[in-house]
Amino acid sequence: MRVIDSSSLVKFFSREEGWDRVEEVILEGVMSLDLSFKEVVNALWKKVLNEEMKAKDAEEIIEGLTGPEVIKTLNQNDYMLGAFKIAVENKITIYDALFIELAKSTNNDLVTSDSKQAEIARKEGVKIKILL
Repeated sequence: MRVIDSSSLVKFFSREEGWDRVEEVILEGVMSLDLSFKEVVNALWKKVLNEEMKAKDAEEIIEGLTGPEVIKTLNQNDYMLGAFKIAVENKITIYDALFIELAKSTNNDLVTSDSKQAEIARKEGVKIKILL
C-alpha cells in the first residue's frame, strides 16, 4: 500500500496528462487523508470556473469520490503534530507536510505529482514515486 497525495488524485480525477499512471498506482492499493478529497473538489471547482471542465462532469467526479470507499482514507488530525514539525522545519505548507507525515508514520511510499513535496519527502526519509 502507498500513500497518495492530492496532486496525484487531482491528476487522476481530472484526467490530466499522466492520469493513467496514477490509475495503475490506485489499483495497486493506496491510502490518503480525508483532506485530499477537499483538495480534489477545490481543484475541480477551479477548473469549472476557468472553463476547463463542465460543472456536470465535476459533479459526477464528486459523486464518485463520496461513494463507496475506493481509497482508504485516514483522519488528518492523527498526523497534525508531526506534520507541523515537518512544515516548520522545511518551510512547506501543512497540507503537503500532512501527506509526508502519513507516509513516514505508516512506513509507506508517497505517490505525488509535486516535485517540491517529493524533494522534502526524500529529505525526511520517505521513499517516493513521482508522477509528473
